[in-house]
Amino acid sequence: MESLSPAQVREHIEMVDRILTRSERSLRVGGEFFLVWGLAGTSVTLVFQLIVNGRLPAPALWVLPALFAAAIAFSMFRGRQLAKCSDGLPLIQREFFAVLGISLGVAFFSDALGFHIFTMWASSAIWNVAAAIVLLFIAVHGNRRALVCGIIVLASIAAANFLPAITGYVLASGMLFGYAGFGLVSLISRD
Repeated sequence: MESLSPAQVREHIEMVDRILTRSERSLRVGGEFFLVWGLAGTSVTLVFQLIVNGRLPAPALWVLPALFAAAIAFSMFRGRQLAKCSDGLPLIQREFFAVLGISLGVAFFSDALGFHIFTMWASSAIWNVAAAIVLLFIAVHGNRRALVCGIIVLASIAAANFLPAITGYVLASGMLFGYAGFGLVSLISRD
């Protein structure tokens, strides 16, 4: 193996420095998506809890498809806006979208096709689990707010387990303060 001259070593180090300078090290999370989907998830669980408690009639469930349609329309519109502004996604961003897609895809699959297994509150808790996975993935990339919010979502699952009379309210609070809260904090933070 041939040894490098000091000039070649400097050239290699400068090249690596240029690559690292241009590479994206931070994970941009899109707080608006967390806020919208956190509010949607909160609303779904709250509607179910209010129906269980007899405070809303069962036909109130028909509001949920409209809610999902609005959240999907927002996501598509905002996603297109962001795609126009972006000139290629860094690796960390692609990894984030992969984890997000896998987590939410598995939650949707489990909810849609495992409805005999994941009944009532287990169905809602699946979404809290998916939300916690996404937040904790962001946390391992240095985002302390995501860590706190992920812990809030996980704590809501643990608390809901021991509070059967208000399980839906507790799970909904985890989505509101954890997932939607992370979105709001991400939108208003300066860093």
